[in-house]
Amino acid sequence: MNNYFNEKGISFTLPLAKRLFLFLCVTVLCFVLAGAFNSFIVYFKGTTPATMRIAAVIQDIFAFIIPAILTAILITRLPARFLCVDKLPSVSSILLACFVLLASVPAMNALVTWNESINLPESLSSLEQWMRDSEESSRATINMVLGTDSISALLLSIAIVGIFAGLSEELFFRGAFQRLLSTGRLNSHLAIWIVAFVFSASHLQFYGFFGRLLLGAFFGYLLFWFKSLWLPIIIHVINNTLYILSIYFAGESSDAVDLNNVGVDSPWIIVLSVLLTAGGLALLRFRYATRASHSISNINIKEE
Repeated sequence: MNNYFNEKGISFTLPLAKRLFLFLCVTVLCFVLAGAFNSFIVYFKGTTPATMRIAAVIQDIFAFIIPAILTAILITRLPARFLCVDKLPSVSSILLACFVLLASVPAMNALVTWNESINLPESLSSLEQWMRDSEESSRATINMVLGTDSISALLLSIAIVGIFAGLSEELFFRGAFQRLLSTGRLNSHLAIWIVAFVFSASHLQFYGFFGRLLLGAFFGYLLFWFKSLWLPIIIHVINNTLYILSIYFAGESSDAVDLNNVGVDSPWIIVLSVLLTAGGLALLRFRYATRASHSISNINIKEE
């Protein structure tokens, strides 16, 4: 059996092109299976919040989790290391990444507001209508999964949309897809942005595309800098949970603060948000550079 060494400590049983093709085939097969199972459930049980929650879990398991894990097992003898789930991030890294996420909220809200205001030329009116219909369909599906305003529905939403979706999407997009690209000859930064683009487009919510693109890139850089998938998983889960809580409390009280609208009407808050986000990212980048220099130093000492 040939071994293809593309990253220190990891050998692969297939070259990059075949690894990507295998990942694509497994993903398509699992996606078809997920669609078949969900169609079966909806056919016999109807379209209800309960069935949509079951469908969301099945989708996450078959379309995201199984392709990522199965591909990792098939291409290397160290699947956990390949997926970067073999070590935990430091508490300080988690806190700093959380700070960046929260600091970016007003700037991201402004970006989403601008994104939603984009109108295509008249010649592309049919495309724009399809994009808006897809947006509404995705929102309707999410609202059905979230269900009612009860506490039990809130906890289920956090478990399914917050925790499980965050875990499964990061395992697939960053753990498998990004790592497949970055462990080949492709530049790591290019790999991050390609995966972020696919991540955003896959949600079929085009009027939130740019905000989700930057969010996906942020998750990608967290993995690239700290080599632990658990860090983007934690931040993704927090992001999704904040979104769910914002919707819940906005429905409970008219006086509740809607995180999706924070800072939209204040240019100064948006500017401050951009500055704080940039500062937090710079600190994260500095921590990565410090870790890298320490690693090189340790290698040199061992060689001596």
